Amino acid sequence: MAILLGKNIYNIMELLDKEILQSLAGTEFEWLSALLNTLGRGQISDFEQAIIHHSDYIARFPNILKELDQLKQKVRIISLLELLFEVDKDDRSLRFDRIATHCQIDKSDVELLLMKAMSLQLIKGSIDEVEELVHVDWIMPRYLGRQHLEIMVRKLVEWEGKMEQVIRLVEGQSEELLQNL
Repeated sequence: MAILLGKNIYNIMELLDKEILQSLAGTEFEWLSALLNTLGRGQISDFEQAIIHHSDYIARFPNILKELDQLKQKVRIISLLELLFEVDKDDRSLRFDRIATHCQIDKSDVELLLMKAMSLQLIKGSIDEVEELVHVDWIMPRYLGRQHLEIMVRKLVEWEGKMEQVIRLVEGQSEELLQNL
């Protein structure tokens, strides 16, 4: 429960892989597992559905009810971190409308979400209000679950393909350079 309500706890992916959380399945606290799983993965729609689906259980805990708005902001911040992890490192300049769509917020709320993530030191970068663009230079290191590792594998395969193209280009031009000597 402390992880769910912790105001500065945004890296809960490691907990999601632990057996103790999985042991909640089929118990009266299965709702807590559902909330933590959807929160930790930044799955906004699923998180909000879990709140509705488990509202009877959640109602028993006034601290959770009191912090629902903060939890909704937290899941959106984690969703932003997930988006940033998925994009290429060279493509970390994101338009506000893309963030708004992904994080399911109004475009006018994107800057506030970004400033909150920056103030928590989850990301570092710069915000261009005029162009409605954010450039992220750094993301707080996070635990990599299976889904993250699959993304990393995809990125490495793409990088390998790019490097093969560069090698072919250099090899093709090296013959030309040697002939001119």
